[in-house]
Order: sequence, then C-alpha cells, then structure tokens
Amino acid sequence: MRSAAITQPDIRDRILTEAERLFRAFGYSKTTVADVAQACEMSPANVYRFFESKAAINEAITEVVLARMEAMSLGIARETRPAADRLKRLIMEGHRFSCEQYLNESKVHEIVIKAMDEQWSVIDAHIERIRACFRLVIEDGVRSGEFVADHVEESAQCVFNAVIPFCHPQIVAERFSQDRGRQAALMAEFLVASLLVRAQ
Repeated sequence: MRSAAITQPDIRDRILTEAERLFRAFGYSKTTVADVAQACEMSPANVYRFFESKAAINEAITEVVLARMEAMSLGIARETRPAADRLKRLIMEGHRFSCEQYLNESKVHEIVIKAMDEQWSVIDAHIERIRACFRLVIEDGVRSGEFVADHVEESAQCVFNAVIPFCHPQIVAERFSQDRGRQAALMAEFLVASLLVRAQ
C-alpha cells in the first residue's frame, strides 16, 4: 500500500487533470467544485482538502498551462543557433503558442484571464521566467559579438515589453485573430535589427 506522502500528490494531480478537462469543456464559470469532485469520484469535501476554493484550482491550472510556454521558451533560449535566430523564434513561437491557447481554446483564454484579474503571484512568476529567457539570449548575443547592448538588462526589458501584446491573452484575442503572425514577424525583425552589430 502506498504511503500518504505518495498518494496525496497523486490525488492533487488527478483533481487538476479533471478540473482542467472540465474547464476546457464547459468553461471556468460554468464548472463547480462539485462537478470536479464528481469527475474525480470523490466528495467536494475531499477536493477542499487540497484546494481551498475553485479559484485556487484555477490558479494551479494556470500555472500548469503557463509552464508549458515557459518550457518551450527556455528550450529555444538554450539552443546553440545564433542569438538572432533564437530571439526571432522566442517571439514567434511565443505568439504562436498564445494564439493556439487563447484563440483556438477559448476556455483556456477564460482560465488565464481570470487568473490575471485576480493578480495571482503565478502570473508575476511566469512573466519573470519568460523575461529571463529573453535576457539569456541577449546576453549570449552580446558575449558572442552578434548583438550590441550597453545594458543587457534594460535591453531585455525593452524587448520583452515590445512583445507583450503578442502574448497577452486579451490583446491576442482582440487584435491578432486574423493576423496569422504577420505583425509578430515584423516586430521580431525590427527588434533583432535594433540589436545587431552594424558593420563599420
């Protein structure tokens, strides 16, 4: 028989898996804790042992969704290709991921927007991890002589700020539903050009 230390994380993961499935199928607002409990074949009281509220469940699901983007971004940032190529890929793949999640999966859009409205710390942590990916690529570019940036931290912040609209769920839904990445590609080219070392 497995110990409680092993069993409890398994139960928590099961709750999150079923809750995400229900949120994606029916939406956050139309799903109750009782619905999640029923899907998990347990009582609502047992769900509340692991999550104090539906909002807490949504926060944990948001963290899972955003972690997928973070893993993708970190993988790109650590590639061995030139920094300019990686920076373009970071922007374009981040935008593609956001479009897939927030345009094609409208219920995921609702999940993340709810998290942003609540100003949960998971959003702030996500922003910092994505910003760190941009900083890593720009640092590599400066170190290799590919990029010129007197202040890497400030340059990374400027690049990150410039691409926020292409990953923000609300802006993506309102502005880029029919764009097919055209504006993101233009921004990627512009930002990379601003960092490249000019031939003397």
